[in-house]
Amino acid sequence: MARFDRQIQTALRLIAKNGEKVVWRQVTEGAPSDPSQPWNPGAPSNVDSDATICFLPVNKETRETFTFLRGTEVPKGSVLGYMGNVPFEPNLKDVVIRDGKELRISYIDLLSPNGQKILYTVLFQS
Repeated sequence: MARFDRQIQTALRLIAKNGEKVVWRQVTEGAPSDPSQPWNPGAPSNVDSDATICFLPVNKETRETFTFLRGTEVPKGSVLGYMGNVPFEPNLKDVVIRDGKELRISYIDLLSPNGQKILYTVLFQS
C-alpha cells in the first residue's frame, strides 16, 4: 500500500461525485511526411479517453493566484478543472470535449507528493 492511497481515493470519489464525464482527446503530431522537411509534421492523430473533471468558474482570487504562478494574466471566462489520476499523460496540446464543445488547455499542474499522482489542476482557455 502506498503512502497517499487514501488521498487519491478521496480525490477520485469527490471528483466523481461533483464532476462531469468528458472526453480527453490526446493530440499527437504525426511523423514528417517528407524526411527532408522535418519541421513540417504530418497529420496529427487523436486518441480519445474518458475522464471525469470537476469544473469551477475562475473567481478573482483564483485568477490572481494563476497570474502569480504563471506570470501572465488569466482572461475572464476561463474555467478551472480538477481531475484525478488518469491512465494517460495529459499534455497542453490535448483538448477536452465537454457537452460537444472543445476546450483548449492553457495550464496543467500535477499534485504528486512522493511521486504518486493524486490530482491534476487544469486551466482551460476562455
